[in-house]
Amino acid sequence: MERRQLEFFLAIAEAGSFTSAAARLHVAQPSLSYAVRGLERELGGPLFERHGRGVRLTPAGSALLGPARRVVRGFELAAGAVRSVSDEGFGRLRITSSTVWAVEPLVPVLAEFRRIQPAAQVVVTDPQHRSDVLDQVRKGEADVGLIDGATPHGPFGSHRLAEHELVAVLPPSGEAPEEVRIEELAEIGLIATPAGTALRTFLDARLEAAGLPTEVAIETAHVASIIPLVLARAGVAVLTEGIAGAASRAGAQIVPLVPVARVSVSLVWLEERGHALVEQFVALAQDLTDL
Repeated sequence: MERRQLEFFLAIAEAGSFTSAAARLHVAQPSLSYAVRGLERELGGPLFERHGRGVRLTPAGSALLGPARRVVRGFELAAGAVRSVSDEGFGRLRITSSTVWAVEPLVPVLAEFRRIQPAAQVVVTDPQHRSDVLDQVRKGEADVGLIDGATPHGPFGSHRLAEHELVAVLPPSGEAPEEVRIEELAEIGLIATPAGTALRTFLDARLEAAGLPTEVAIETAHVASIIPLVLARAGVAVLTEGIAGAASRAGAQIVPLVPVARVSVSLVWLEERGHALVEQFVALAQDLTDL
């Protein structure tokens, strides 16, 4: 089994036809068909079946999809590791992400990246707004960024890293409610980050939907201070499940929101401006978070 066979297989699976995949790869369709037939002989079964003018995966093809992606990404990681040494040394990777996403989901990806590239210098900055992330990546002020919500089009590449449920964090008490609405939290007093930040944008949208003013009891630019403020009974907060876990271990009560609130977080980068470290970081993120 060769890397090129797997790359051809993935291209066909994504394009839905041999013709479209051949055009995308700039190869002759007979070469593509020959490579897939060789792969099918080696694996002992058909990977595609005809469907109208295109093809779809067989059960065997579906089973191969995930492993094939991991193998191809493994080649990309290996090549990136060599290029980063031979072309640019270890260099610097600049990441822009709001504090909450810099905790989760960035931390595990960054930790694994440091194991692969222990001499690389990584700088993580904290933008004020979601739009700042895209602006910084677009202008080349950051190599990659983390954003919530819809992924951008145009020159950006993107990959969904995680989907988080947002929950209410309440001070310690005898008995916690089974669920809570944003109106109830507003009555107690909300603690939140400034307007335009990731968590505050969600919170403002929920308050507006409930017909409430977008005002909070305590506004703090320091995410790290939110949990201590809740534990000190200064108010309540809305945080991701992962960050709320630390609050729970410290004694806070974690209560599901009604209706359920989820937010997706994606990695974004410029397709045309990637260097070796960026390519390696993106490939690693895709491998670790293949959602």
